[in-house]
Amino acid sequence: MKTIFQLFAHPTAVTIEDQDPELQMELCELRSDILLSSKQNLTYRQFRNFVMPDKYPKLYNFALQVTFMFGSTYICECAFSIMKMLKLKQRNRLSQEALKFNLHIVTTEMEADIVALVNEHTAQCSH
Repeated sequence: MKTIFQLFAHPTAVTIEDQDPELQMELCELRSDILLSSKQNLTYRQFRNFVMPDKYPKLYNFALQVTFMFGSTYICECAFSIMKMLKLKQRNRLSQEALKFNLHIVTTEMEADIVALVNEHTAQCSH
């Protein structure tokens, strides 16, 4: 994991031979890039401003995978905390299915259009 995080933190300062063989070719191209050669020891934040996904797709995907590693851990921890709050002593009668639906609702970022949902399920009365 050390080489992975070194590549993620300082992509232009790593030893190419120590990296994953799939990334080595793009790292060589990266080192020979004239624009980037003037920018030594870039951090990932600076690096991503210069590197386009169409030019270095493997490095770009690598960076996304490492970034998502932390995000998914955070989401799991948040979901566990929410589940703990939902299963308080006062709410211990929740079925597994109800708990599943509650977790789904509180962990999603989508906003429900309540008015449209109500209108969709309202019975139409004829006069």
